[in-house]
Amino acid sequence: MTFRKPLPVTMPSAFSVADALHNGLTTGQLRNPSFGRPFFGTRTTPGASDAVEVRCRALASRMLRGQAFSHLTAAFLFGVPLPRSARSPSLHVMSPTPVRAMRATGVTGHQASLVPDEVVRVGGLPVTSPERTWCDLAALLGFADLVAAGDHLLCWKYPRTTIDQLTDAVARYPSQRGRAVLPRALAALSTRSRSRPESLLRVELVASPLPNPVPNFEVHLRLSRRDLEIDLAYPEFKVGLEYQGDHHRTDRGQWRRDIRRGNDAVDEGWSMLYFTGDDTDDLPALLPRVERRLRARGWAGSS
Repeated sequence: MTFRKPLPVTMPSAFSVADALHNGLTTGQLRNPSFGRPFFGTRTTPGASDAVEVRCRALASRMLRGQAFSHLTAAFLFGVPLPRSARSPSLHVMSPTPVRAMRATGVTGHQASLVPDEVVRVGGLPVTSPERTWCDLAALLGFADLVAAGDHLLCWKYPRTTIDQLTDAVARYPSQRGRAVLPRALAALSTRSRSRPESLLRVELVASPLPNPVPNFEVHLRLSRRDLEIDLAYPEFKVGLEYQGDHHRTDRGQWRRDIRRGNDAVDEGWSMLYFTGDDTDDLPALLPRVERRLRARGWAGSS
């Protein structure tokens, strides 16, 4: 449907009905079915996507001061990789005490004590801080996924927080939900993990009788004169584990580089083991394969 009166060029992709009326739109215009209606009292411009960020912007237009996106929604906005089972269609919103938890279709409301530094801005949206978000995730994620989420926030390539800041947040965390697992997950974090599959496999290996691997171990290959970072490595035994995501298969250049790097590592005595998304569905099945590689290189087993 077209509009008799053109919409303002500067109109945002998502907005509240109250703001639209204040800025000159009429109730008749806002009844036009071309507008999206993600939440009561909000609209999105014709053609706007139903992406999480767009829905967040729509809901943010009617949120109260002090409210912030939290839990799984905050994790998404921070780019934290989550398991499929945790990708909630509803938006999580935290209300600071004494403001009541938000109640609306498509919203999971929470209420808790929040101090000012526990709310930050991500793309202009109010979001619970990385530290508070990670603590809140402890009530919703399994141990390995919680560690993977923390690894992502700590990754040395683009850190969102530090171990010290997470430690302080855990000590101050006011909720009892998930509190018991936080110290153990904190001790399992690494600043060197670059992907969720790497983190999940590392957690599995550390919990097993096998030696603990070194994440993203840097190797200088003398013969090829290249530097290589092995996802998970056992330097003493020159055994390396590499995760091959789908982009390694669909990107021709990436695929060629992977083959060359693997061959270069083998030329210098490394035994390389590759794993994919299928393997992450049954990580314990990888352990015997890793053990065989280690024993072939001289590992005598745990005492």
